[in-house]
Amino acid sequence: MSPEKKLVLFDIDKTLTYGVKSHRAAFHGAFEKIYGVKTTVDIIDHGGMTDQQIVIEVLKKKGLSEKQIKAKLPECRNFMIEKFKQAAKREKIYAIAGAKELLEELKKREDVLLGLVTGNLEPIGWEKLRKAGLAHYFLFGAFGSDAIERSDLVKIAIRRAQKNYGFAKKGKVFLFGDTPRDVEAGKKANAITIGVATGNFSSEVLKKAGADFVVENLSEKEKILEIIYGGYKKQNPQKI
Repeated sequence: MSPEKKLVLFDIDKTLTYGVKSHRAAFHGAFEKIYGVKTTVDIIDHGGMTDQQIVIEVLKKKGLSEKQIKAKLPECRNFMIEKFKQAAKREKIYAIAGAKELLEELKKREDVLLGLVTGNLEPIGWEKLRKAGLAHYFLFGAFGSDAIERSDLVKIAIRRAQKNYGFAKKGKVFLFGDTPRDVEAGKKANAITIGVATGNFSSEVLKKAGADFVVENLSEKEKILEIIYGGYKKQNPQKI
């Protein structure tokens, strides 16, 4: 009998990759071209939001109604994808320290199923991973084009794992992310959450957000394996 699979889900930006300026340019171009608004993503706290949610919240702050924004979201998504692909040709995108080594180890294990949960629109997410040399570790995921709310993405990824990859309904789900919103989304889907302090949020902030575990970076491979295989003490043991 094959061992029951563990579903291990990763965010992309600042969890697996860094060095992506093209994505910001895609947002800013779409705001101006599609909506006629010259603005920046930095007018909101967007860490951990999906791409579609960022568009909605930025433009609401600039005075557009949600109805106006959503009417043009398909056009906005298409524009962002093309803009990103063009700009990314000239940009280097890097894997964060330890990412390749950890994914290589997890990929070898028969009882681990790797997936993605990212706010990126799907073609943008895959292109980032391809350029960073990480795309081949993943078969599937849930992306910012699948839903507006991040918590919905975690549930979508779990359902896809169950439907297409034999993941058991009561199997353990682990979610890696670098923002409090990653942690909150994982908690809503009953995932075991691992905060990774490689983004804009410290270990302390991720702990306060309720992460079950926190690592400084993905180079802590042995600690991460102990977490996945149940040998490491929970940061917040009351939660699970």
